[in-house]
Amino acid sequence: MLMDRTLASPITRRSLLQGCSAVALGAAGLGSISPARAATDLKGKTVVFASWGGAYQDAEKVSYCEPFAAATGARVVQDGPMNVAKFRSMIEGGAPDWDVADITIDFLYAGIGDKLFEKIDTTLVDISRVNPQFVNEYGIGCIVWSYNLGYSTKIFPAGKEPRTWADLFDLKRFPGKRTLGDNVVATLEVALLADGVTPDKLYPLDVERALKKLDTIKSETIFWSTNSQSQQLFVDGEVGLGLILNGRAYDAAKKGAPIGLSWEQNIQSVDYLVVPRGSRNRDAAMILIDTMTQPENQAKLANLIAYAPTNPAAFKSIDPKIEPWLSTAPENVAKGFVINAAFWRDNLKPLQERWNTWKLA
Repeated sequence: MLMDRTLASPITRRSLLQGCSAVALGAAGLGSISPARAATDLKGKTVVFASWGGAYQDAEKVSYCEPFAAATGARVVQDGPMNVAKFRSMIEGGAPDWDVADITIDFLYAGIGDKLFEKIDTTLVDISRVNPQFVNEYGIGCIVWSYNLGYSTKIFPAGKEPRTWADLFDLKRFPGKRTLGDNVVATLEVALLADGVTPDKLYPLDVERALKKLDTIKSETIFWSTNSQSQQLFVDGEVGLGLILNGRAYDAAKKGAPIGLSWEQNIQSVDYLVVPRGSRNRDAAMILIDTMTQPENQAKLANLIAYAPTNPAAFKSIDPKIEPWLSTAPENVAKGFVINAAFWRDNLKPLQERWNTWKLA
């Protein structure tokens, strides 16, 4: 279960579904932008936006950054991909290069403890339009997404495709190269799920058991370091199955790649927008985040890459054909669970070090 420090209730599978889908029916009025924000003149300002690269950041540029630039006169420079170690080193150096960053919720919680972020300025960011469960004192949720098992429909046709995380570890039934993220987050969960641990018994994670399970496929696994790379591995046919984000799989399929997606035990999560502590363009950064919460902008992004919005009013503008690819679709929510960000808040740094040691062994 996942708890936002500014909220009275946890983000659960049920609240994820209710908050992102059902609420959309009556939320049309949440998407307005205040005249003061709309009229802000930021000509001559440059804001550096860091995200995850590839198709997702391309979609963010079109859906968020270009409307912001048009409305304010500011210039937005794209950077990334997002990297936790780089983020931390910039803050420690006292002069961050980034003004707004798109980060995962596990890093949000860990970073709050380490004082890495500016507080969200609610005089510049209209938090009322965002579902309350995705509003934190230090970050605003921008997308809801999931880790899924992806597979090549060319290698594994209908009826013979992998469906579970256990299948990912079955080298006999599903031979060939597979892929996982070069990241301790979600990878340990996947290994334990494959080893028979049920979602309700996952946390606290049995790290050594997970690494022992990962040992069984280590030699046949390509570990991707960016979300763009995970997508490209499938597009190029370098892997037949593996861990991929739902939106990346959708984008690959949209572009003609033979990729399918299993929703069994999908691991659901949220990305947040933050302003690094010490940003030289704090106010402009806040106004960019405000632009990113507007319903028309979030709907545009969802239609481009199938990541669900955090502003309920955006759902009414999402193409119905996208819904089966969204982690917030009722049938997809029901098959998955929400990652425990509170666990990762307390354990991210030491377990990432343990992961790096395991990788080199």
